This record gives sequence, structure tokens and C-alpha cells, in this order.
Amino acid sequence: MEWDWFKIIRWVVLTAAAWMLGLIIWTFAAGEQTQVLRMQEKFIRALEKRQWSTVEAMVCNDYADEWGQDAPMLKQTMRQLLGGFIFISIEPTVTSSRAASGLAMVKCTIKIQGNGAGLSTMVMNEANRIKEPWVFHWHKRGRWPWSWELVQIDNPKVTHNRP
Repeated sequence: MEWDWFKIIRWVVLTAAAWMLGLIIWTFAAGEQTQVLRMQEKFIRALEKRQWSTVEAMVCNDYADEWGQDAPMLKQTMRQLLGGFIFISIEPTVTSSRAASGLAMVKCTIKIQGNGAGLSTMVMNEANRIKEPWVFHWHKRGRWPWSWELVQIDNPKVTHNRP
């Protein structure tokens, strides 16, 4: 039996093209609600893995929150609070989300499990103590499905460092 390499290569190329087309349709046909939920998940997973370059790219340069933090301060605070963990698992539970006209809001409760040194235990205990959902505000800065940026995080139960 002789292999027909032309047919095999053609089948592999057509299969890869079909997968790519499906991925493109899945990415670009998603509504804003789905897009922002994907970005929220990506943000949480980047925090969990402490992929700071990804986290920094997702935070808007004009970020401002109710605690008086801007983008550089937020990035520094996240590094300080999560940097001491040896391992960390962040479990968000989305309670509600809305997206329209390039603006979105995702409310979720967060549970943290992990182990580490320094502030790790305090961070975990404080985060798990808060039952009120965290509110993440997103803004779409371009036409691409991945161009959402985080512009604000708030939680009415957190009072530390409020101006």
C-alpha cells in the first residue's frame, strides 16, 4: 500500500483552515457581553499566574478608582499584594455583567486560596472576608474583540486608603 501524500497534506491543510475559520468566527462574532467576560477571565488568570506584563497591558493608562489609585499605583499594589504567594488560586463568581456601546461592568465575588510569605495570609483572609461583589469597569478602546481595558475596580466594603 502506497501513501498518497498529496491527499494527506491537502486534508491536513483543509482541516487546519477550517479550525482557523472557526476560531476567527468564534472570536469576532461574539457580542460585547461575551468579549468582556472573556477579558475578565483573562485578567483574573493573569493575576493568578502573576503575568504582570499581561495585567499591565489590560489596565487603562487613565485608570482611576475610588481609593485614589491610578494605573501605575494599581500595578504596584497588585504586585505587592500578590507577589508573596508561592501558589495562588483566584476563584471569581460573576454575579452580573452588562456591556453596551463599548462600556461594560462585571460584578463578581472573589475567593482566594493559596500559600506564601509576607502579606499572603492577610491578603487571602481579607479578600475572602469581603462578601460584597467587586465591580470591574471596562472600556473598549478599539474595534478588536481584545481591545477592552480595565478603567476602574471598586468595592463599597473596602475602605483602606480611601482619600
